Amino acid sequence: MTHRLSAMFEGRSMAVIGASARPGSFGARLAQAVLSRGFPGRIDFVNPRGGEIMGRPALTHIGELDHAPDIAVLGIGGANLERGLIDAIDKGARSAVIFDSCHGQTAEGAPILQRLKDIAREADLPVCGGAGMGFINTRSGAVASFYPADHLKPGGISLIAHSGSVFTVLGMNDPRFRFDLMASPGQEVGATIDEYIAYAASRDTTRAIAVFMEAARNPQGLIESLQFARDRGVPVVVCKVGRTEESARLARSHTGALAGSNAAYAAILEECGAIAVGSVDALMNTALLCATGRTPGPGGAGLVTDSGGLREMQVDLAAETGTPLARLTAATRAALRAALPEELEPSNPLDCAADLTDDYPRVFERGLTILAAAPEVSMLGLEADLRDDYIYEDGLLTLAGSLATLTEKPCFFYSSFGQAHNRALGARLADLGVPCLNGAETMMAAVRNYQTWADRRRDHVPENAAVADATTVVHWRARLREPMDEASGLAMLAAFGVPAAQSLVCTSAEMLGDASRTLGFPLVMKTAEAGIDHKSDHRGVILSLDDNAALQSAYAELCDRLGPRVIVQPMAERGVELAFGCVMDPDFGPLVMVSAGGTLVEIFDDRRFARAPFGPNRAEALIRGLKVARLIDGVRGDAPGDMRTAAQALSAFSALCAGLTGHVAEIDVNPVIVTTGGAIAVDALVVPAAPRQQDAA
Repeated sequence: MTHRLSAMFEGRSMAVIGASARPGSFGARLAQAVLSRGFPGRIDFVNPRGGEIMGRPALTHIGELDHAPDIAVLGIGGANLERGLIDAIDKGARSAVIFDSCHGQTAEGAPILQRLKDIAREADLPVCGGAGMGFINTRSGAVASFYPADHLKPGGISLIAHSGSVFTVLGMNDPRFRFDLMASPGQEVGATIDEYIAYAASRDTTRAIAVFMEAARNPQGLIESLQFARDRGVPVVVCKVGRTEESARLARSHTGALAGSNAAYAAILEECGAIAVGSVDALMNTALLCATGRTPGPGGAGLVTDSGGLREMQVDLAAETGTPLARLTAATRAALRAALPEELEPSNPLDCAADLTDDYPRVFERGLTILAAAPEVSMLGLEADLRDDYIYEDGLLTLAGSLATLTEKPCFFYSSFGQAHNRALGARLADLGVPCLNGAETMMAAVRNYQTWADRRRDHVPENAAVADATTVVHWRARLREPMDEASGLAMLAAFGVPAAQSLVCTSAEMLGDASRTLGFPLVMKTAEAGIDHKSDHRGVILSLDDNAALQSAYAELCDRLGPRVIVQPMAERGVELAFGCVMDPDFGPLVMVSAGGTLVEIFDDRRFARAPFGPNRAEALIRGLKVARLIDGVRGDAPGDMRTAAQALSAFSALCAGLTGHVAEIDVNPVIVTTGGAIAVDALVVPAAPRQQDAA
């Protein structure tokens, strides 16, 4: 099936409205750029004054064309954009590009940006921009941008950057990076970022997709496009900005996009198999490694260096950053021992810098060959002090250029120094299919990201998400129109399959006797007065009540301080405490959180998020991603907790959150106590959604 953006990226004719012959003008820059890669299709320049532009006769209006152009490049300002886009549509244009920031107003006083979006939507016209740099297809020669692209060489990276400046900084600076496509969606007048991702993933020539994203205007489309890329085996590397409150505010004002919570985006990227990074350096270097088109197998990287000191630094960095380096087997070590001079130690990273004799480069070659053949090595890297202005050993340069023929595994050349003077060398190696990574930490991050992506994709087993019982959902949606206390919150959890402590509400001393006979001792008593959500902060929880005398005394104390309404529960067995939570993200819906619970949250300050609903295997992976999971598995002789039941409880909780979307604002379940024999929720705070939100749902 032809993708909607095919008309844009695969177009064979362009009409450039606003092209100019005036030196130094935007229109002249645009005309020069459009011609810069020798586009073999038809290019028509349009300028109201007519005349000649770049040796070509110019039309005065797009309507004078004798054909419908595939791409209408609108190099005109805001005052003319509405008319220009309509004229292009009337002529039958199949796509358009807009550069203007679109911050003005129409003649009627309406925002021009929204008007352009409405026009594009009504015509179902894919439009790149505004407030962007257009797009470049390096293979077809199509340059719908005002940046010339004659210096670019085709490669495997498709770069998609909301920011126009990022488009140029990443796309035009370094000859190591080779692009299949470059696109700057900007304000997404007529195509959202998910469409660019999906289109790029559909191309056999795209091997990795680098995305600089401010927000997703089509959240469900983003999910589907990332999943499509994962299924196609195309790594998608995403630098999502707006991760802090202030940054998100700036993103909204810059592009008019709603920047959803960082936790939600991180969860979505993980769920869909994308690679999340925090900087443009990590974005491009990870994409550079992924764009080899070679997928790492199980194991870790094998590194060969020409420095013992740098080897030790890399060992430290790998341990500190969690970068997987191959653990050499006895067979690999034996092979290295037999092949290396006596003074060199078989290790990973492997220092191959022996005496500078005629045999010097052959030591590196033997080390690389052995590591390349080792099954525990998933990627192969070579470091040597080779620079544009200094090659201390020609044999090492030859060896670096031959890496891609030495192994079918991903391979790369690297320098531990991030500012190495090797742009020309990097370009030369790129021609030979060998990426060049600068900076030990940058290299480690790229290796870690690619290995994690490959491992997750290889180990990914589709799992059906948990689904709540329909009758239960209907009942509790109606119940949520009334206030919810702890007892009703725990009852709701139990109804959805989350093990929860049985709770009885008492409002007098006389009711306590019935409660104790029903529940049995020992008991816990908590205040249930309205408005006291965090009971411990008010000394509103009394534990280990072993008999009626203790029960009555506790009630008298709480009644006197906080009021007569209390909850009585059986005393839970000691165990490891977790917390479950749920918030409704404006972009992606119910977002489930799991973290250490109770007082452990202060010791283990980490949490994991996932979009609801999900199955028990996903739930267990989330819990195992927490530091507190080590306690559940048992430490220092402690019996392990029931991890599987805890995971099933979290999965059931996710089904609850999904089923009650629009009817709850947030849920806090803390703690969920994981014991050797199960898991049980003993406290819950449920905040119903506002009535108007429930009516909308």
